Amino acid sequence: MFLSFILSSWINQCYAGSDQPIDISYNTLIKKIHTHEIGIYRSEYNPSKTAAIVFPELGPPVYINFKTKQTYRIVDEWPGIQAVGWLNDSTVHITGSCGTGCGRSVIFIAPSTIISCSTHEYRIESLNPHYPPDFQHNRPLLIDIKKGIYVCYDDERNIQVFPLPKYPTIHPPKGYYSEKAEIKHGKLIVTYENGHGKIKRVSYGAI
Repeated sequence: MFLSFILSSWINQCYAGSDQPIDISYNTLIKKIHTHEIGIYRSEYNPSKTAAIVFPELGPPVYINFKTKQTYRIVDEWPGIQAVGWLNDSTVHITGSCGTGCGRSVIFIAPSTIISCSTHEYRIESLNPHYPPDFQHNRPLLIDIKKGIYVCYDDERNIQVFPLPKYPTIHPPKGYYSEKAEIKHGKLIVTYENGHGKIKRVSYGAI
């Protein structure tokens, strides 16, 4: 929609199209589902069965919408996924392990928003900060769809109440970092720089 021109230092792209690259298309996924190469458990479907979370080649989770034919790879790697819990037709909470004494959690809001809380260390017996904690995880303390909030620890070990975001997740261009974002003419502009000093300004559309 906003992908109208590309220059050496300026990229204008659709905000909702700033998705992480997808390794597998809808047609490929649906073919694997129909031929039973990919199985879908009942809990992996959303309540209306219009979408699901699938695991192609037993790899990272991918969102698939059977009505809009959209797909979205939620994370790059996560071999320890244990549960997929839909909270409504568009919001799913994925939980699992990230190693011994470590839990991981991701909230995904379709079609392309990823929420990850800060990791919090729990010290009950292991009180010495120089030693590993008893356990650690980034699971939210609460997700309330009706109120549109989730509750997490932040990096300062405080508990914060956050609104569920309504904008898609932005994935920076590979090899670039950003320290500046601004609103210009009603659009979100993010300025990126790489290790060689090359600057990119990306417009993610209306906000």
